[in-house]
Amino acid sequence: MKGYRILIPLAHLALIALGIFILFNTGHDDAITFIIFFIPATIVAAFLVRYLVTVRKRSVKEKVMERDIEGIANRYAEQMRSLYDFEDKYAISTKEFRADLKKVKEGLFELGCAVNGRIRMDRAKLRKVVFADVEWVIKMFEGIKGRHGVVLYSRVIDKCSDYLEEVKELENAGYENIRGQIESIESKMRESEGVEQDSLELSLLMNEVGSILEETQRTCLRDANSLEVEARESANADTSRIRTDIKIVEHSIEHGNYENASKVLKSMIERLIGVLKDAFERYKEHALELTNVVVEISDLEKEEDKKEVEKISKSIEACTLPSQMGRLRACGDALIMKSIAALERIYNKIFDIEGEIAKENPTTELYPVEHWASDKMGEIEELKSMSKSDIRGFIHRYRLLASDAHSRWVYDTERLKYIKAK
Repeated sequence: MKGYRILIPLAHLALIALGIFILFNTGHDDAITFIIFFIPATIVAAFLVRYLVTVRKRSVKEKVMERDIEGIANRYAEQMRSLYDFEDKYAISTKEFRADLKKVKEGLFELGCAVNGRIRMDRAKLRKVVFADVEWVIKMFEGIKGRHGVVLYSRVIDKCSDYLEEVKELENAGYENIRGQIESIESKMRESEGVEQDSLELSLLMNEVGSILEETQRTCLRDANSLEVEARESANADTSRIRTDIKIVEHSIEHGNYENASKVLKSMIERLIGVLKDAFERYKEHALELTNVVVEISDLEKEEDKKEVEKISKSIEACTLPSQMGRLRACGDALIMKSIAALERIYNKIFDIEGEIAKENPTTELYPVEHWASDKMGEIEELKSMSKSDIRGFIHRYRLLASDAHSRWVYDTERLKYIKAK
């Protein structure tokens, strides 16, 4: 603008001098015309330029101001959404924080910005705003955040501690597959110790811990489902009430009612433990008995087979609580499959030995028994088809077949040596 103020008078003087020069040198009337028309034209042009520069300058200022104010308004709206999330999702009180933030809303209104679900700008008010007013609202906003951030951080950590305690209680009650989730929550809380006390950061922390809690409860729910089936099949118990509670837990988790979900899950595991206690003890006793039968009767000549049976036996002994019925059943199923494989191996060895005996074509005096036919393997298929829940019945049938097969194997082995010696 300073250059503009100097340039215009100089232009006027130059035009007047040019007109005088033309007038005295040519004596032509055009000089008078030049002076009369061009000097007013330059004056009009000067006013026009000055007007455009002034308007443009005001427009840029208003745009910058509007951008800054909208930025504050968006941060305010985001902050309020975050605080309402703390209230609705996690029952963390933010009443005092939200009450103080109303001052920011009022300050924005004075600047020509109304925040009511959406942001509206009042252009008339905006023209009267100066940058100092904007800076004042920003400082007020940051000050409120700083004061209440410490309190909010403390409440978030308290809520995380409550969630951690809930998960530990579920583990102590009998849900054993959630150790990883406990460690994850503890890790998140340790990481938060050095985090800036910002609502967004705290919101992310709560979302992560809440997700871990939900994952934990779903894991417990799957375990409860499995135990309900065990209670119904192994203990022949009426589990209709438990199935109803499972639906309640599913509904609570879906609606974010974690406290109620944890409460019902703990109640369920307590009842399931009571229902499964006797069935658990019986099954464990029978499983250990089957381990002994497999070791005594079956042909476990391979070192890895012996080690595998020993490993299964130790896993069975490690199951000490009815809530571990699923793991115990898994060990029992593995032992049953191992025992069937061992028996099947003995049958195949008998077939091989008797095949060698048949090649020798011994007399009835040397081999006074009938050869085992291949349909003898039907007995193995019969074992496979037996219910794995009836481990006692399986042991009884297995002991008979294994004893028969073992004695026949010993007899055929001795007969083959005797026949070849003859």
